[in-house]
Amino acid sequence: MRAWSSVLRLAEPSAPFDLSAAAAIDRPEQLSGLQPPVSRLMARQFGVGSLADRICPVERADGSISVLARAEYVGGDQADALVRRIQASGYRLSDPARYVLPAALLLALSRDAGTVIAAAADRTPTALAGVFQDLVEWGVRQDATDLHLNVHRDAPESEVRYTVAGRYVAPGRFRPMPTDLLLDVLAVAWMDIQGGNGAVFDPVLEQQGTLLRRVDGRAYVLRWASLAADRGPSVCLRFLPRDAEIPDASLEALGYRADQAACFDRVMRSEGGAIVLAGTVGSGKSTTLAALIRGLPDHRKVITLEDPVEYRIGRAVQNTVGRDPGQQAHGRYAAKLRTLKRSAMSDVLLGEIRDAESGLAFMDLAGSGINVYTTVHAPSARAIVDRLASEFIGIPNDFLRTPGVLKLLVYQALLPRLCPRCAEPADPAGLKRQHGGRPGGPDWPQWLEWIESLWGIPAARLRIRHPQGCSHCRLPQLPELAGYAGRTVAAEFLEPGLLPPAAGPDDPYLPDPVHSAFAHAMQKAAAGTVDPRDVEIRFMAFETLMLRARQRPGGRALGDGSC
Repeated sequence: MRAWSSVLRLAEPSAPFDLSAAAAIDRPEQLSGLQPPVSRLMARQFGVGSLADRICPVERADGSISVLARAEYVGGDQADALVRRIQASGYRLSDPARYVLPAALLLALSRDAGTVIAAAADRTPTALAGVFQDLVEWGVRQDATDLHLNVHRDAPESEVRYTVAGRYVAPGRFRPMPTDLLLDVLAVAWMDIQGGNGAVFDPVLEQQGTLLRRVDGRAYVLRWASLAADRGPSVCLRFLPRDAEIPDASLEALGYRADQAACFDRVMRSEGGAIVLAGTVGSGKSTTLAALIRGLPDHRKVITLEDPVEYRIGRAVQNTVGRDPGQQAHGRYAAKLRTLKRSAMSDVLLGEIRDAESGLAFMDLAGSGINVYTTVHAPSARAIVDRLASEFIGIPNDFLRTPGVLKLLVYQALLPRLCPRCAEPADPAGLKRQHGGRPGGPDWPQWLEWIESLWGIPAARLRIRHPQGCSHCRLPQLPELAGYAGRTVAAEFLEPGLLPPAAGPDDPYLPDPVHSAFAHAMQKAAAGTVDPRDVEIRFMAFETLMLRARQRPGGRALGDGSC
């Protein structure tokens, strides 16, 4: 058998391959359902066994040959040379002759001619790294924020999911994912980790670190966090563009109201004190902070202390300081803080406050008269102080209540924004068509009546998502996101130096009817920007809210029609 290098010299290059002529296969059932079916693999016969994760020729039941390849290889020189060799060997090409497959599916092709998907093929480190790269590339190209690899050691198949537009989705392209293959992929990927705790990937240990990958010529930092779950390790990888500039968007473009943007501007004019943003994971806190930093005047020196840096801020002095989750104290982190205070800066962006060590750093900086911008995980603006004073962080209440230490507390959530071209009216007929009835619950007319009673919003002003979407919003590989067009902020503000807005007088769990993030979200629903069903999922069932509102004196509703 001739060496693969000789294949490239078989014939003169022909005209470039038309990529549109290649058929796409995303799922195993598509591969096994090919007609005529695949009868055997031909990688060894044609000397391409080492390219298992990139190119693989297969023989069909009618004797023709098909070339299966990853998207970036299907029209490349190696595929062209392989096609020439197939033809020179007297074989007939199928129609179509080339198919595009994901790397994991290529690598999982069995050498058993009777089974299409079973055990793994040649699992060299290079091939396994190719599968990992394919997982990363797909997520980046779909604007995913996270890749989730959930290993099920008690099952033959495991799970690949992504967070896209805030939704936890499982694309069919990566189903099924053989468990042993995924474990091998993770072990190889960990070899490139930086700042990780552990020399090798350990399925029974919580591990963190970062690694670098390039996609379409752009560098990405992948923040690795693995959880040793009962069924097996669950690895979450956050995608962070290494060269990401501060988003060129105003606070209003992110979804903040004009009065909220004005509040940010007002409190940032004076020096000293902290602005603390709260929200769940993936709620856009870092994006908002970056937008705030961008608005600072040039005469203010900005230093950041992050784990890792998420946005490149041109005029800021940025520092990435990784910390081992298994250690209580970190010498490098403490050294950075000591040097930081001697750096004559006016503003500090401090990464998330999540433990006693970062809490002490916050106290040191905020108590020294520096402008501090930071984040914390809390369920509302009102809960930020309690979270900072909790036993997990341990900042004394007396310090937090010192005038000038906390100057603005903000809670934000991200909601999917409706596609303006295909959103439907929120009438009972449309809701019933999408969902049918509501077993065990109220019917849709009553649901709409609750919204009007609670918030003063008539049903005629509401819009709902079109489940099939349209040509402007439909994503073929992510049907769960059809009908949406990005995300928007719903936020609430609490300024400690001013009297807080009053919540319900008899029920502290009722949202403020004007200033809460819930109210802000309903204002967007009234404007037809978001689906009220998404608001209900994110905040509270309207039925629960109605029951609580009825307990108020006189059974008064929350809204006054201003929404």
